Amino acid sequence: MNTRKRITSLLGGAAMIACAAGMTAGPTPVSAAPSQSPGSTLSIVDQNITGAGKNRVIVYGVYPMQKPDAVGYLNNLSAGCGGMHYIVWGDDGSEQYLFDRNYPGVHDDIDGFIRATDRGLEYLQQFVVPANVLNEDADGTDEVFVRARFVDGDCGSRIQNTNVVKGDF
Repeated sequence: MNTRKRITSLLGGAAMIACAAGMTAGPTPVSAAPSQSPGSTLSIVDQNITGAGKNRVIVYGVYPMQKPDAVGYLNNLSAGCGGMHYIVWGDDGSEQYLFDRNYPGVHDDIDGFIRATDRGLEYLQQFVVPANVLNEDADGTDEVFVRARFVDGDCGSRIQNTNVVKGDF
């Protein structure tokens, strides 16, 4: 058998194996929400007690680091574009933007904070979202998560993803 026929035969066999492997692997699964970052948690509280049609979103987490490093980041937040940005995403097989809130600089008030602790940069934020915003699909079960983004004074980002909360919002 000459070299040309041998190469053609090998390529044909490789193509058959690749085709068979693709058929047994099945379809590619639909992408889901990114995995939860350690220490980042989402809670959604129904605020419809008064019929206002609102939900309270509560995000808590920590960016692990030494306390002196966390203090350094906070001291330089106002020098640039720093702060916390919370983006609410729906997860119905693919991510869909729903809502966001931005908190520039260092803050500490009744609705939330970012501060340096022995655990690192710790954050907590709560904000109210119209209930229809969290209703991300029509099947009755909504899947929602938050991407918390810490932006340092040099505009560098650190991102954490919360758990997915399921409900009928």
